[in-house]
Amino acid sequence: MTGRSVEFRLWGQVAAYRDGERVDLGTEKEQCLLVALAGKSTRVRRDALPEWLWDDPPDSAASEIDRYMTRLRGRLVAAGIGDLLENRNRLCRLDVVDAQVDVRRFEALIARARSVADGQAATLLAEALELAEGVPLAGLRSRRIDAYRTALVEQRLAARIRLAEIEIGLGRYRECVPGLVELFLEHPGNAEVTRLTMSSLHFAGRTQDALDTFATHRKQVVENGGLEVDAELGKLQRLIMDNAESLRRPVVQRPAHVIPVPFPPPQEVQRELIVVLRPDDEDLTALRTAISRSFRRDGIDVSVADDRLVCVVPADVPHAEVVTSWLDRVAAEVRFPVRVGVSVEDEELATELAGSDYARRVLAAARTKNLVVVVSDELHEAVVRRQGGPNELRSYRQVEEYPGGWVRVPGYSVPPRPVRVEERRRGPRSGDVLKGPTVYVQGRARIGEQFNAAVINMNARRRDER
Repeated sequence: MTGRSVEFRLWGQVAAYRDGERVDLGTEKEQCLLVALAGKSTRVRRDALPEWLWDDPPDSAASEIDRYMTRLRGRLVAAGIGDLLENRNRLCRLDVVDAQVDVRRFEALIARARSVADGQAATLLAEALELAEGVPLAGLRSRRIDAYRTALVEQRLAARIRLAEIEIGLGRYRECVPGLVELFLEHPGNAEVTRLTMSSLHFAGRTQDALDTFATHRKQVVENGGLEVDAELGKLQRLIMDNAESLRRPVVQRPAHVIPVPFPPPQEVQRELIVVLRPDDEDLTALRTAISRSFRRDGIDVSVADDRLVCVVPADVPHAEVVTSWLDRVAAEVRFPVRVGVSVEDEELATELAGSDYARRVLAAARTKNLVVVVSDELHEAVVRRQGGPNELRSYRQVEEYPGGWVRVPGYSVPPRPVRVEERRRGPRSGDVLKGPTVYVQGRARIGEQFNAAVINMNARRRDER
């Protein structure tokens, strides 16, 4: 990427630029494929791509995806950026950072605005909205594309509302009037837009326009929609009519000096975690007991599904707590091999991660441990890469096989490399002799950035001598 300026735009028509020159992205299907990859910073499974291109994928979808992927790569190669497209082991990715994709930059700026003072938040939101012009993904069609477009439009509306709310609070109500009137004409039935438009007009001395705005909203909601006007809006109308003392104009404040900030990690969205635990030929009762001893929280739903346990962790439980301290405690409890898959609200993916051959081979290599954890790409991005320290990052290795993810073995500062298939077939692990220097790390015990470990040199001991 050194020496190259590359930018991808999904707001408006989908476009790519190399050193300021537009790149030919080909047909609609190729552009839909690019959208599926550019909108995410994590890898995308190939079997998830057809829904971006077709409402009802044909039987030949897999071969068609291959064909469109080859065409898209060819166009990027022609522009000198073909190496950005990664496609191996049924996992695909566009190797660019958030700053190079307008929708990802937009989302990062909005996330940053949530954690700073109002003056700086207003500047960040305004910068984000400058990126969000036009109809996103213009000209592209599929149910998945339409859903993504709707989500982006809703994010933009929320950002415009939040910016107006901050600006009014800072006393800049006059500057807000033109934009809010335009926004109200686009969304006359939106109660928040109506409230802000009425407030800014009233503070700017245009009280009758504020009352007319309420009347238009009421007509839209009651007469056209058959609903009731929000009670708070009715209260605001009465306060404006009475010119109530409680409706004082906010004090005008000077714009805050904004310190440039690097791209921040988005705040973790509260979503349920799915943890799937698959023991190797063991009674699930013993594993369930280990879980109950390890996770000291109420509200965890644990159920049996064939040869595995499925844990649904409530959204209010921090994801970092689950993938680190909780699973470390489970690892200390179990006395038999267990493979764990963790994903965000996707039981199928968590099951695939726990059942992957890569997880089996890593666990076979971790001859002194009984548990291996594979987290999804999305979870690794949100929890480990964005929130973890250097040691947490080093404790994971990327899985270069389907279905992807990142592997960790509790107790290892760096995951062991998976054994080769022929090694795994030689027999059970219990009688194997450990050779070479071995470092044992107990849980997450550490001081600062250093782990506390015991080093045992040369032909340490057998597994059954632990």
